[in-house]
Amino acid sequence: MNLIESVKTCFKKYGVIEGRASRSEYWFFILFYALISLPLEFFAYENLNIVIIELIITIGFLIPTITVATRRLHDVNRSGWWQLISFTIIGIIPLLYWLCKSSDEENNRFGSNPLK
Repeated sequence: MNLIESVKTCFKKYGVIEGRASRSEYWFFILFYALISLPLEFFAYENLNIVIIELIITIGFLIPTITVATRRLHDVNRSGWWQLISFTIIGIIPLLYWLCKSSDEENNRFGSNPLK
């Protein structure tokens, strides 16, 4: 999956938490969000209008980011609720591991492998 397909898929599945998402779908979507938000963050200190635009973009990306992370965790046979572990400082380490881990080859309780 490339960057464009990933972004289209994530916005098409805007509120869908069922199923699984491949590593490329998740990380390309995060890359796209970073490429949009980081330049705005840089210029936000100079202009209030940019702050408002950045806030709108952040709110617009909030649900797709949570849902694609949930589907990514489903891909490694974890519940989407494991995202809450990121609120603890040490919890970021296992969460990043699961988000970077390769997909389960076989079907799991959340569905079939998205790469097949």
